[in-house]
Amino acid sequence: MDQVRVGVIGSGAFARSEHFPNCVKNPRVDLVTACSRSEDKRMGAVRDFGARKAEADAAKVFADPEIDLIILSVPHDVHFEMVIGALEAGKHVLCEKPMAMTLEESYEIVRAVKRAGTKLCVDYNRRFSPSMQHMKQRYMAHRNAPTVSAGQFVEDAKRPVLPEEAASMLMIRINDESSTYRPVHLDWETGGGQIIGETCHWLDLACWLLEDTPTRVYATGSTRLSHIISLDFPPRGTASLGHRACIMFSPVGTFEYPKELFELMDHAALFRNLCFVETEVWGAAGTERTTFPLQFDGCPEAGQQGGLSGYIEKLQRRAEVHAESGKKVWPDLFPDKGHYQLLDAFVDAIVNDTPSPIDEQAGAKATYLSVRAIQSIRTGGPVPVNLEEYEMFVN
Repeated sequence: MDQVRVGVIGSGAFARSEHFPNCVKNPRVDLVTACSRSEDKRMGAVRDFGARKAEADAAKVFADPEIDLIILSVPHDVHFEMVIGALEAGKHVLCEKPMAMTLEESYEIVRAVKRAGTKLCVDYNRRFSPSMQHMKQRYMAHRNAPTVSAGQFVEDAKRPVLPEEAASMLMIRINDESSTYRPVHLDWETGGGQIIGETCHWLDLACWLLEDTPTRVYATGSTRLSHIISLDFPPRGTASLGHRACIMFSPVGTFEYPKELFELMDHAALFRNLCFVETEVWGAAGTERTTFPLQFDGCPEAGQQGGLSGYIEKLQRRAEVHAESGKKVWPDLFPDKGHYQLLDAFVDAIVNDTPSPIDEQAGAKATYLSVRAIQSIRTGGPVPVNLEEYEMFVN
């Protein structure tokens, strides 16, 4: 197999901004079908992206022998039935997050993948962002062989290193703007709230960055909107405490400033990722700053210096354009969060029959941590991560 033939189910805003363009860009992808209940949307995908077929019925896409891979860009509450339908039809599946909304759905999907003998990938794309890959590489190199800056201040060189100082600390801050939310995401039945629908991204990312399995989840706030989630990880080596991660999600911020900030501290060093456009390293034998281009840039005239300052200028320019147009124009400004790279990695797995880059077990783990965070908020206390649920065995 040299090319993977693709059908995209769901032809709305996200599919148009990411899935269709990424399929067109990838030389190993043949975009066969665009599926949507909306005639305007499916015919728009044919017109704008060159899909050869337009379908209103997902069952016809499942049954089409010309399709190898189905990309699902549909509401959260239909992920389960769509994933199962595609797998039972013998198709590979790339599913938007979350893979499932409950532990029971996760189990059935893991079992369906095993029975189908096909591959599933969950679109936890941030793992594949070039900036995130770069930050993790620098962090892991330092964590495995710490090298501190020559200018580090030391109060008492004779004091023994304490066990707690061997663990990493991760902070993830999300500056979100709730005016941009579609009602379907806030409805408990169709969206599940922002922990299920959005924070699953950062729960997955925290475990990937730290390369560890959490032992406890403690969350406060709202399961629907604003919340803070802490993850505790087990002791490693001489450390009496394991790594820790804290995710703060706010829906009352502004998109005139970048959405995501990641700070990871380890052995007298700080690693920062500034919304996928810039990374910084402090204290690890010097200071580094690396910038990364946007995936899509609808304001190329602004912020040409790149990095965080350039991105902020572009965001401010977009707000001006939006106001000047009477709120009719909203230029695309997408940092490179790894969507194309993840699609390409999954295509590679299908072509070469290698494991999925982010498989059904990873999808189940992110759903499980999301559900445990919701339980923690509702019960008012920390909850354990039960290994038999987190790493489920499916016969």
